[in-house]
Amino acid sequence: GSPNGFPGEWYLVNGNSAIDAGVQGAWTRDLTGLGIVIATVDDCLQTNHPDLSPNFDAADSFDFGQNDPNPDPVHASDEHGVCVAGVAAARGGNGIGVTGTAPWANIAGLRVDFDAQTVAMFVNATLYHSIGSNTSIKVKNHSYGQSPPYGFAGAETDAVEQSAQSGTIHIFSAGNERGSSEGGEDSNKKMPQSSPSVITVAALGSNGKFASYSSFGANVFVTAPSSGSGLLRIVTTDRMTKAFGYNGNPDSFPDADYTSLFGGTSSAAPVVSGVMALGKQAQPGLNVRFAKHILALSSTIVDGSDATEASDGGWKTNAAGYKFNQNYGFGLINADKFTQMAAAYGGVSPLAVEVIGLQNINQPIPDNSLSGIATNFTINSQTPLEEMQVYLNVTHTFRGDVEAFLTSPSGTTGRLMLASGQDDGNNIDWTFTSNAFWGENPHGVWVLTVRDVASGDTGTWNSFNVGARMGSL
Repeated sequence: GSPNGFPGEWYLVNGNSAIDAGVQGAWTRDLTGLGIVIATVDDCLQTNHPDLSPNFDAADSFDFGQNDPNPDPVHASDEHGVCVAGVAAARGGNGIGVTGTAPWANIAGLRVDFDAQTVAMFVNATLYHSIGSNTSIKVKNHSYGQSPPYGFAGAETDAVEQSAQSGTIHIFSAGNERGSSEGGEDSNKKMPQSSPSVITVAALGSNGKFASYSSFGANVFVTAPSSGSGLLRIVTTDRMTKAFGYNGNPDSFPDADYTSLFGGTSSAAPVVSGVMALGKQAQPGLNVRFAKHILALSSTIVDGSDATEASDGGWKTNAAGYKFNQNYGFGLINADKFTQMAAAYGGVSPLAVEVIGLQNINQPIPDNSLSGIATNFTINSQTPLEEMQVYLNVTHTFRGDVEAFLTSPSGTTGRLMLASGQDDGNNIDWTFTSNAFWGENPHGVWVLTVRDVASGDTGTWNSFNVGARMGSL
């Protein structure tokens, strides 16, 4: 329940609608995240909050801004992480406040000083207790990202990839840049969100459609409920007292230790992090590749008639029968189905990779032409696909004019990135990830097309390479 006029935690259990994370069935089977550590890489975690302290895991927490073990708020502006932590793992069944998605998981705070941030802070937080001899943190939530497109974050991405190999599941917000003035709305233009080692999460409004801010892309894997313009928002833990946090102004929620105004893909990600903890409890062998296979099978199609440009042609069924949409990935997370299926499978085959080394094109891209330049390459493997990765090197005076498409031997076409009239930067030197071909047999001739869809500025497609990642349940 919740105070009068407030929507309660509709995003977890929503009696009037299918728009929720489907946790009820998992909870009923006593999956609560018990024994699983979720860490929030964020601006703080308030360790004495009455709805977080019962789950607080001091042994796995650290403040990388102050180099001490205490992730508590330092600046007046430190508040975001308290809300994120509550969505993932506020203590349930204690008669107060809210419940997290994984109400009995352990919650650790890995504090990054957002006001004085360094690359090293993010790298160290990503690796902390997630590599080498100590891998006690099984799920890490990253509700942050760079908003300009093509921002390089190679060290952070390398850290995520190392940690994923050690078994930690990393969840990233897709971003809140849809329609942004910088042109960063395509999440495939973000690092580490475009790495196959992460699960990138888009946001669904309470009306069953993507949130007006939610970034999209071929890299998006799954969707979770969050706030939307003029729609329900997220009730969660907040930095304590009216003087701090989101509940200062204009939130009329009566208990100042909570807020009813949280949201964004910042809130969608920790829903998924909580579900990963439920899944890890049900299936201790769960890692990021295993989890992705189960998400692709268990997520729920929403907004079935979506035909927006961002969607890349709406819901497309690929040759393996998987339905994918760049606004939603494989759909709305369903914790009940996810945990049942995770427990029913034993694991995932070792990752296989086939690489097409650097291929030189060195051709001018026709200006303002939908046909662009197409080239072929051949994949020999027949192991079912996971992600396709395509590196593109393009010289261009207005890179927002450029978009690219990949077509599989089975005839499935997926956009790698959408052109953006807001992005006036130069040149593209980037690896894109696509989930659209999941499960397909990659054997045969692929077509890669690069085009410039606006007149004026021009450029040259220099080169590309490809990595086909493969494996199966």
